[in-house]
Amino acid sequence: MPTDLSGRRIFLASPGDLVLERDVCRNTVASFNEERGNPSGVHFMVRGWEQLPAGIGRPQARINPAIDDCDYMILMLGERWGSAPSHYGNYSSGTEEEFHYALDLLASPTAEMRDLLVLFKTIEANRLRDPGSQLQAVMDFRDRLETSRSLQYATFDSNESLEGAVLRNLSEWSKPLVDRVPTRISLSTRVAGTVPLPEPTDRMLETAKERATSGYLMQAEAAFSHAIKDGNPEALTEFAQFMRRTGRLDQALKLNRQLLDDPILLARDDADAVAYRTNSLANMGVIHRKRGELNKSRALLHEAVETARSSNKPVDRHLCYALDNYGFTLMRLNDVDLARSAFEEALDRRQQFGSPIDLSQSAINLGRSQMNLGDYAAAEGKFVEAIRLIGGSSHDELLANALSALVESRLRQDKTEEVRSNAEQALEINMKVQNSDGASIGHALLARVLLSEGDHSEAEKHARASQELSRESNSAAGLGTSFWLLAEIAFARGEVSRAIEFLQEAERYDKVSQNSLLTSDIAESSERYAAATRRCPDDVSAPVTPTESM
Repeated sequence: MPTDLSGRRIFLASPGDLVLERDVCRNTVASFNEERGNPSGVHFMVRGWEQLPAGIGRPQARINPAIDDCDYMILMLGERWGSAPSHYGNYSSGTEEEFHYALDLLASPTAEMRDLLVLFKTIEANRLRDPGSQLQAVMDFRDRLETSRSLQYATFDSNESLEGAVLRNLSEWSKPLVDRVPTRISLSTRVAGTVPLPEPTDRMLETAKERATSGYLMQAEAAFSHAIKDGNPEALTEFAQFMRRTGRLDQALKLNRQLLDDPILLARDDADAVAYRTNSLANMGVIHRKRGELNKSRALLHEAVETARSSNKPVDRHLCYALDNYGFTLMRLNDVDLARSAFEEALDRRQQFGSPIDLSQSAINLGRSQMNLGDYAAAEGKFVEAIRLIGGSSHDELLANALSALVESRLRQDKTEEVRSNAEQALEINMKVQNSDGASIGHALLARVLLSEGDHSEAEKHARASQELSRESNSAAGLGTSFWLLAEIAFARGEVSRAIEFLQEAERYDKVSQNSLLTSDIAESSERYAAATRRCPDDVSAPVTPTESM
């Protein structure tokens, strides 16, 4: 039986140094077509400069017309910027000309171009310290994107993260097409500012953190590369955390491993050295948990706990950090009793040395363990206690964490008192401190609140914002939650078939994250959607009665 497919063209642009990465993109598109695109009536076709015939004239003049009828462009950059397309012209490389050609098509009312995905390959620190003209041009281009703030980009540090970035956009691009709206993107003509010449490690580290806080991530990376030149453990720790926050988990693991492999640091048994090793092991455990590799996470976090315990002098705060994360991984593995023991041991330590702020962290963790058991009322009490302990202190990120947890516990009890104001406060704080994971959670909670109030349009805006932030940080749990929310919003609108499609995406990410609360939410939604389909098998887009909505 013939199948109608919506054909959508993608132009793949990059200099010639990314041959393997181009293959990854093509293979990812082919797999998506086979597994998800074709069954849903969509087929993507990839086009690139290597497929075009040779001939007389300027090569770029033959490439540009091949972009004209494309719906999307993927532009990748690594260490090379490329060579100039002609001796006389406005562009310093063929890739730059293709990029601006795509911008013109996006702005044109008659063109086909709908979206542009820009991807940067993460570069090793030693290359950033001495980039040369080609890599410097790439760095400057990324700076211009960051300065203009009009076009988002993604980064990748492995074939797997490249595949993930492409898949996320294919999922978005495979939705039913709506009327195309021309979009004009203005790119800044200046870079964010050059990194100062190499200075002492502590100054370069401060520069890196300042640039990261200002949102100039390329400049932050360049400064970090100088700060870690001599293997400074504090700089390595900060750089690893920066890479983790920006979703480059392979590089974060590599930097933590570099610290752990330092023979001088390994030979030291002072408290500072033990603390650095504990922190790196714990951070690696967090990364593996984020990827859904729970057994690896448990092993590393157990080692972090034992490393901290072995210190001749107490490293209590680092031990508590390791115990907290050990508990969260154990919760994901459904080892509830051992998880609670880890949280209680951290609480015992904090009661001996800690401030009210330290105790609030334990209250939040114990509350989350109770929420994981379904005891939402007891969890709510712990979160209220945490907020009381935080009081009027300046620990904004911790307060946002407690507020978000309080909102979720109340939503799960169908309580509406103050949930919206608390969710808005948590989101505002997380945005201010640039905590992307926290902001993603805040948007998701606001989407749930607005959905319960029947404001579907605003709920969808926040669900989409949560989805975008989760994509940037490669959070499987965040993506699963945002797709589940989009499914619930679609279902509440009576769009049952669309809700089922979103729910299938949520299930894919939940298999990675293994978040028991999300798994339970998805299972409950699946039953409601199936029941609606059985009642209206010939019209799954029929309006949903109030008893069927969330």
